[in-house]
Amino acid sequence: MPLRSNRNEPLRRFLVRAEPVQGLPPRVLGEFAKRDLLPELFESRLAGDELDLRVDCRGLDDAAAEHVALVLANFPGVREARLLPARLTAAA
Repeated sequence: MPLRSNRNEPLRRFLVRAEPVQGLPPRVLGEFAKRDLLPELFESRLAGDELDLRVDCRGLDDAAAEHVALVLANFPGVREARLLPARLTAAA
């Protein structure tokens, strides 16, 4: 299936702070994959007892982005999931 990404769509940034659960990174990516989206950036950092994830993705309207953030927040081990305001700039 071809990549669905339009550089003119707003970039959505999701930040997840969680316990270091091994299966969490693929579960987070799965929320985008099931919507046929490929994030422009996926970053995972482990520091002690904390796992920080960042996902930058286009192709989600406001309602869909808010729904994804809510789903991510309810994954086991997640302490916080935030959706930052949409941006029209490239991932940085």
